[in-house]
Amino acid sequence: MRPGLVAKPASEDAMDSLSRHEQLLRVFHLIDILFGARQPLSTAELKDRLQSRGVIDEMSDKNIRRDVEFLVRFGYAVKETKKRSPRGATVQAWEIRPGRGAVELTAPAITLPELLSLAVARDLLAPLAGTIYWRGVSQVIDKLERVATPELLTYVGDHQEGLVVHPRPARGKYRSRMLNAVHRAIRNSLELEIRYTSLADTKPKKSTIRPEAIVLYDGAVYIAARRAASAGRKASRGDGDIRFFKLDRVTDARVTSRTFDRPPTPVADLLADSITIYRSTDPPRRYRIRVEPERARWAVEKPFHPRQKVRQQADGGVILEIERAWDGEMIPQLLALGEMVEVLDPLDVRERIADMARAIVARYSGRPRRAADTLPASG
Repeated sequence: MRPGLVAKPASEDAMDSLSRHEQLLRVFHLIDILFGARQPLSTAELKDRLQSRGVIDEMSDKNIRRDVEFLVRFGYAVKETKKRSPRGATVQAWEIRPGRGAVELTAPAITLPELLSLAVARDLLAPLAGTIYWRGVSQVIDKLERVATPELLTYVGDHQEGLVVHPRPARGKYRSRMLNAVHRAIRNSLELEIRYTSLADTKPKKSTIRPEAIVLYDGAVYIAARRAASAGRKASRGDGDIRFFKLDRVTDARVTSRTFDRPPTPVADLLADSITIYRSTDPPRRYRIRVEPERARWAVEKPFHPRQKVRQQADGGVILEIERAWDGEMIPQLLALGEMVEVLDPLDVRERIADMARAIVARYSGRPRRAADTLPASG
């Protein structure tokens, strides 16, 4: 969180053996409950509201009181008082005391799950620094810092190391001006003129695209778009199909005034049949793949394909049935698993992989090629 916060007090070491993460969950719900209450709440009422939120199943009154003491220790002005129970007895109750810490007594604008997700969301959205998405996360963090006490923010920060984003995306990798232009074109359905260098090109080429979404994949940002017709360019097969333009290869992006009609199918639905973000103009095909027992659990848990159907085998292996997949995406993924997989269908893909395997064996059967020690001066 923010630097320079008060160090964690030594008295925290006296906490009982209850999970610190579970207590943090309860404490933030208690903050929300007490701020929203119109009258003091007894131990039984606090317990009932925590149970109704699904935070606890059962808990002793002693631990409820300990959580309230935790709030007091971390700077919240919680006042102990008395009230009548439904049976007429006088019971202990708590309420937020006005006065001290006026900033901290602002009603919380976020919930605990949002709080615990902020640190991770900030890491995941790091490639979008400078855009409306990044600013939105920063604004929520600002709200949190106005609601929580410095001691409590420090406590939360100490527990962030319990969840790691790896590999951590690079912050500020892309120019905010370019990202904002792409976002504006998507939001307003405007054509976008870009200068793009594909892997087959040696220098950027100008293209007009119709962007539909920004896609975060494998630490990089892609523009999901379709090519727009432009003067001087012949129409080609697949012009109307969705493509993914990697933002690393975009040198310039300019929003035009030309609008377009967005197709009814969302980009997320178009990716439902893909392992990665691969798309092809060829129709997808049905695959049947056997995975050996050593990789069966991995193939099921990952999963290997988002829409796979799994058939368990007696030896511990599995058969994966995939109704829609593209050869250009599947073959590299299958080669990466080596001898742990066997393609049963389509038969022509099985033969292609066998040919590749023979070529690999031939490459490694001889002596390794000696690398050149020097390059020509012109190189």
